[in-house]
Amino acid sequence: MRTRPRPDAAAAPRPGRPLRDAAARPAATGAVLLLAAAMVVTAPGSPARAAVSTAPCAAGGVTAGDAGLAARLDTRLTMKLRGYLDGYRVSCARAVVAAVRARAMPREAAVVAVTTAIVETGVRNIDKELDHDSLGVFQQRASWGTAARRLDVAWATGAFLDKMERRYPDGSWRSAPVGEVCQRVQVSKYPERYQPQAGDGRLIVDALWPVAGLTPAEVIARARTWNPGGAKRVPYSQTGRHGGYRTDGSGYAAMALRLGGPGPDSRGLVSARHTRPITVAALRAGDLVIRATGPASGRQVVIFDRWADAKRTSYWAYQQRRGYGTDRLRVSHGLSPATGFLPYRPLAIR
Repeated sequence: MRTRPRPDAAAAPRPGRPLRDAAARPAATGAVLLLAAAMVVTAPGSPARAAVSTAPCAAGGVTAGDAGLAARLDTRLTMKLRGYLDGYRVSCARAVVAAVRARAMPREAAVVAVTTAIVETGVRNIDKELDHDSLGVFQQRASWGTAARRLDVAWATGAFLDKMERRYPDGSWRSAPVGEVCQRVQVSKYPERYQPQAGDGRLIVDALWPVAGLTPAEVIARARTWNPGGAKRVPYSQTGRHGGYRTDGSGYAAMALRLGGPGPDSRGLVSARHTRPITVAALRAGDLVIRATGPASGRQVVIFDRWADAKRTSYWAYQQRRGYGTDRLRVSHGLSPATGFLPYRPLAIR
């Protein structure tokens, strides 16, 4: 646990940017090297850049794939890491994701862990005690374990997940906001810093998590994470964001299908890139029923759950409902041509 902010960019002159590590800067020689070691160089309009001692994160170090992925993702990030993602940071995120998968935990657990690492260290395995006795990608204090263990990303991630599961018994962390879970594990003096990074954390994890397709049950499980019908449901908004996704119907469906945030709109969802048309009789859990025509105020997306009666006159569906938010309700959209709704099978479902 910690009670002080970490010595990364959150404490720099421009909060919210990570410090550059030495590996991210051009090599210096002679007097230039001595000068660089003695001072922090700040260019006009840019965040402070300071050398931070780091340890390798992944076996084999930084790969060409890490560097290539960093180049592709960097400009898609929107918060702290935008402009700073490099191969080393990707290798650290890759090690965290691998540790989550080794425990057979879901992708959302990796999102929590990587989001935490973004805030704590800019996803770097810091091997010098800059803030009291904190070390590693999560800046864990000595009470967590030996220095060697905290600098072992697999061990550190496992310790993080152990505490997360103690704080949230029976998998209850799945229904809590990412930032809230990060804070309950880390106990930071600045709890508000986690949630804004969750969208970028999800983007990085989605790029590193092997794509094998979702099962229908996984789509429904993801839909439930927005607490349909509950006090913690996500309010409806065409401009709001939750976990990096728009909080309207199409954004909600994109989240459930693990598409890239903030998610395509309803017209994008019906394109061949994301879905294929099916018959009403073929509907199964995780399919979408969409009205993609007309003005934005009339377009809707619902996630099919199951038939509500033997005669199939209605079905249960998940939806971001205008004026309410995430809900599970009984509807008949698409069962009559007059409704303007049509059924689609997401390509993301295997």
